[in-house]
Amino acid sequence: MKLFFATIAISITLVSCKPTLYFGSYGQINQTQVVLSNSNFKVLGSFKGMASEKKMQISIKGNEGLINIAKSNLLASAKSAGIELTGSRTLVNVCVDIIQNKKRVTVTISAEIIEFTK
Repeated sequence: MKLFFATIAISITLVSCKPTLYFGSYGQINQTQVVLSNSNFKVLGSFKGMASEKKMQISIKGNEGLINIAKSNLLASAKSAGIELTGSRTLVNVCVDIIQNKKRVTVTISAEIIEFTK
């Protein structure tokens, strides 16, 4: 009988666990192309923005809202370092990481800002 209850308890414990999900993307988001044979750009810095939100069953807020907030935080981080996206500056090597578990979704965006010189 003890073995039966122990088996049931272990089964319930293992079945009720949900692992953390991770998805990310890394690639060309905008259509800017850099020709690496020429020295036509300079790297201004690497920056990161993050947004996190608790999951609610009646929430209508999707992942895109968190991605926009994380991107805004990235741009604010760059602005606090004295770098703004103006003129011939753009984001490159943009990496979007989404980590979610049962209670929370966290989005992290990292990118480099470059400035074209020619």
